Amino acid sequence: MRAPCAWAVLLAVGVPLMLLGCGWEPLYGDIETEPVGAELRAIKVDPISERIGQRLAIALRNSLNPTGEPTTPRYQLSTTLTTYLSNLGIQSQGLATLGQLDAYATYKLIELKTGSVLLINSVHVANSFDLNPNQYSTIVGEDDARNRCVSELDQEIVNRLTFFLQRRAAETSAKSG
Repeated sequence: MRAPCAWAVLLAVGVPLMLLGCGWEPLYGDIETEPVGAELRAIKVDPISERIGQRLAIALRNSLNPTGEPTTPRYQLSTTLTTYLSNLGIQSQGLATLGQLDAYATYKLIELKTGSVLLINSVHVANSFDLNPNQYSTIVGEDDARNRCVSELDQEIVNRLTFFLQRRAAETSAKSG
């Protein structure tokens, strides 16, 4: 009985120590203290068309620079957003009971100093909502699906930018070191 407990303690203490020893850094660390945090704050987010695009641009600005601290931009993030509404869950009478909102974001990270495109990527998210005979309920559900799409796109784009900038910083330090 004691052996499994000892192994559990060994794993609980040993694995984090080994990870720290090899230079592993958590992705979801504090954005202000991370070395890549300064790079993320230096990204200027271009306006995105339509209301859902405005929401995404605001969310990206807040995620990339949570403190709102003025920073000289070194990068430009240009995003194109496309949304599609579709009806799912069709009843035998031909009435839809479920709607789906698909959002596709294609973004480019451009270095302002050189004008070169550093990263081009696409993200797709889908959220569903109920289609009710009560029109107000359907409108509220669709708006909630839009908000969820914005939140998911924001998280995914920021994660991918963080990965890219971390890898770029590691490659730069490896070349200079």
